[in-house]
Amino acid sequence: MKKRTLALLLAATTAVSMTGMNVSAEENLSADGLGGYKIGFFYYSTADTLSQQFHNTLDYCAELTNCEMEYYDMTSWDTESISTAVETLVSNGCDGVIMILGSSPSLYEYLEENEVYYVAQTRSYTDEVALVTDGSEYNCGFVGDLGGESGGNYKSGYDITQVLADEGCTSIAIIGGSEGETMNDERVEGAKAAAEANGMEVVAEYRGSDFLTGSSDILAAYGTDIDGIVVTGGGENVMASVQAAGLTGQIKVVAVDASGDTEAYFDAGMLTATYAGGSTYMVNFYMQLFNALSGADRLFSEEDPRLVPMFQGFIVTSAEEYASAISYTDGEYSGGLLPDEILSFCSLTGGEEMTVEEREALIENYISTDYWNLADIMDRIDNYTAE
Repeated sequence: MKKRTLALLLAATTAVSMTGMNVSAEENLSADGLGGYKIGFFYYSTADTLSQQFHNTLDYCAELTNCEMEYYDMTSWDTESISTAVETLVSNGCDGVIMILGSSPSLYEYLEENEVYYVAQTRSYTDEVALVTDGSEYNCGFVGDLGGESGGNYKSGYDITQVLADEGCTSIAIIGGSEGETMNDERVEGAKAAAEANGMEVVAEYRGSDFLTGSSDILAAYGTDIDGIVVTGGGENVMASVQAAGLTGQIKVVAVDASGDTEAYFDAGMLTATYAGGSTYMVNFYMQLFNALSGADRLFSEEDPRLVPMFQGFIVTSAEEYASAISYTDGEYSGGLLPDEILSFCSLTGGEEMTVEEREALIENYISTDYWNLADIMDRIDNYTAE
């Protein structure tokens, strides 16, 4: 297959739509002469679908930048297990660690003491963590939802619930993670806002970690009084409860996170909508870390704690759409971004002619729904790989 480099999409001092806006890019963008770093990441084993997608995206970024990934498989997420994961990665020689979870200040103190760079989830940023990380050389950014009604978590909860409204649902239940966890709190707030905006009644709500019991209890209490369920995480256990109650098809289930054999759930009528393309934000994590390790310009760093916006997934409503999303965002170009798009995150591998502000605007446009949607991703990759 003959490949051609996608023209580098340049945003000037203000963010603009990516459609039709490009300038010529240098051929053969690469990280030649850079790299050689070992980057650690801890999550579930690759038996978990999302973990495999995370690994694929991180491996793709590491290959582009001549680095090595070091993985640690988690079996539980208590404080001790997270500490063990971080300590193991550091002892294995990692130059940087992607902190998918972990809000203990001692973890960041440990990384600082060992001169290991880190990038973390925004939801891990607390007042106590800020005392350690703000202004630190080793803090490469907190990637994620920036919160509030304009944030991605609120929006994902709102948009996935809107699907139920569009399907004609009038009485719904909301099943979400434990209260006090920002991501789930904001997704639930978004779901409730969509229900109110569309005149849907929230008949029942469960908050906690046992979705199977929570959904079973709701179904036992309300049964056919509900015609839709919103799940702020993975919906596999909820779909099992609906099936066990003999209500598949009568109660529509939408879930923010895909889980299990999503295509089969769609085909069986057990799932109405979910998100895909959710692994791409690993690119944000990786490139923030690579920028610091390579001595490139730091992005989104004018003010600490270096809050970095992240790619959001997009809603899919059929097995066919989900299969296409997986093919184009978890295939050869994992994450759905082309090599020069990823390398343009770094001032040493593709963003040399841009100011920091211009590259930040470029990335914000990559993330926007005008550019980051399944149809456009498919078009860009098809054009890139065309003979």
